[in-house]
Parts: sequence; C-alpha cells; structure tokens
Amino acid sequence: MASAGAVLLEARPFRPFKSSEEYLYAMKEDLAEWLTVLYPELRITADNFLDRLDTGVALCRLE
Repeated sequence: MASAGAVLLEARPFRPFKSSEEYLYAMKEDLAEWLTVLYPELRITADNFLDRLDTGVALCRLE
C-alpha cells in the first residue's frame, strides 16, 4: 500500500545493453525521469543531464 504523497513509477523490464555508453544513457534517462518527478523545475532530460547537474548549483537552489 502506497502512502499519501508517494509517487509510483512504471516498472520496466530488464534490458541488456550492448555497450557501456548505452547503459550510461539508460541510467541518465532513469535518473532524469526520477529527478523530474521530484523537481519539475529542473527541466532535466537524459540529453541535458550532465549539463544541468554539472556544478551542483541547480540542486543547491532546491529546498
């Protein structure tokens, strides 16, 4: 049973990766989705993931 305010994300099947680059991109996709649910104002995607979090300033501004 989920508590009030809990966010449920869609379960995804296991997917094998052909390279470490594919794995890294998949991790950025998952983390970007998670951070977007928590902090929509970050406007973070897999493609801008490292740029948005590079200095830590964006996360430090969040309360």
